[in-house]
Amino acid sequence: MDARGFEHIPVYRVAPQEIGCSLASSAEALQYQAWLQTAAKKDNSLHVVYINTSLLTKAQAQATVPTITCTSGNVVQTILQAFSQIPELTVFYGPDTYMGENLRVLFKTVSEMPDEEIKALHPDHDQASVRSLLERLEVFQQGMCVVHHMFGDSVVEEVETHYPDALISAHLEVPGGMFELANKAAVEGRGVVGSTANILNFIITRTKEAVAVGKEDKLQFVLGTEAGMVTPIVKSVQVRPLIISIEHVR
Repeated sequence: MDARGFEHIPVYRVAPQEIGCSLASSAEALQYQAWLQTAAKKDNSLHVVYINTSLLTKAQAQATVPTITCTSGNVVQTILQAFSQIPELTVFYGPDTYMGENLRVLFKTVSEMPDEEIKALHPDHDQASVRSLLERLEVFQQGMCVVHHMFGDSVVEEVETHYPDALISAHLEVPGGMFELANKAAVEGRGVVGSTANILNFIITRTKEAVAVGKEDKLQFVLGTEAGMVTPIVKSVQVRPLIISIEHVR
């Protein structure tokens, strides 16, 4: 703020305690270091670490085993590219357990797609290669984001009961039940899974399509990620006379 000329505006902390991140903290635990040591003992290992971790975590990891940082937006391409370049590779993904297990679900879905659709996603892959990489994708089992952890089984039940016709979205960090619900909807053409950008683009696209055909019915979206996304979504889809309902269920 000072650099932007707002040095006169006071900034206060809500509480004196350290502001932390449960996900980043899990990667700084001794269990994570032990897990990386296991990876280092295996030939052709690659550690793919989520960007929401500290620089210290990334540096220590790189000193232990070859490491590359990913985002929720590029993790699928990162893993596919790594497997295409390195024979007999084993990927160790962490620290987000939900995201890692959701990637397994996503890759299983990809492995069931026709080869031509898989090659459109990555030219060096087909059904056989994606099935093969699933056997060599290791996931850390003790890390999660407390915000996304709230999207548990009770939320899945609420969505299925009260929003059966809604378009469903889920971030890669949500628990498996919510992710599988959105992934099933995505396969059916009425949902999306992935990063916040993937979710935003899906909502904008579906909104534009509804406007283009003159649809005046209400579009209803279930937002399976943090509530902070509501504002950019609303700003992006402020189109009239279309009415947009965004349900942040938790």
